Amino acid sequence: MTNDQRLNLERYIKINQEKIHSHVLFHSISFHLESELLTKIQQAQQIGSPLEISSKLLADLRYSVLIDRENCIQTGLTFYTYYWQDGSEEALMRSVIATDGDILHQIQSECLQEPQFCHQIASAHYWLIEQLLSQLRLGTVVHLNFLAWLMSLLTTAPVAITNLKELLQGEPWMWLIPVVMLWLLKLVWQVLLSWVFRMISCCFFRRLLSGLVSANTMEHQIARGILRWLGR
Repeated sequence: MTNDQRLNLERYIKINQEKIHSHVLFHSISFHLESELLTKIQQAQQIGSPLEISSKLLADLRYSVLIDRENCIQTGLTFYTYYWQDGSEEALMRSVIATDGDILHQIQSECLQEPQFCHQIASAHYWLIEQLLSQLRLGTVVHLNFLAWLMSLLTTAPVAITNLKELLQGEPWMWLIPVVMLWLLKLVWQVLLSWVFRMISCCFFRRLLSGLVSANTMEHQIARGILRWLGR
């Protein structure tokens, strides 16, 4: 594994859930590991290889962050790490991260009797949590940056085309003018778009949450689809 490769452990990450009527209500996120997986995680940590997360899993994780099992605004996240050994699986670690900043970590007492293994399982547990949480950020900033470049290009292109003859006949340094103009306009558009986004983000977020907890199946599915799209 090289540092440009992503570690895919999606089949070992589960979002424990129950379904009530048409809604899926989340309980916790669990990691199901064994010796070989611990080695792979350790290698990924050493070379800085990130965890690969599909857009579907990312959307489900975002939903679990926002909505709890009672279909209300989430107050925290619970993570479990299970370890498979000798034909059985056992929960070794549990972490509860509350939205108010409180964090609770628990580890099985028998695990503490093996310091080296305890360190390895704890390191994997915390790394997986960090990898998941670091990718939960919505992709709006990326889309906003792309939109700013697009608007800048659409603004600069007509000016450059209109003065193309002068640019071709002029000094080579004159080509810096449209390039600098493109970059400066990108900054201007980014500020303007950020201001517009802040104006509508609160309304959008309230509407998104409303859709996620809605009893209307169509509204609920649309809201889930938006979460997935924002992660691309």
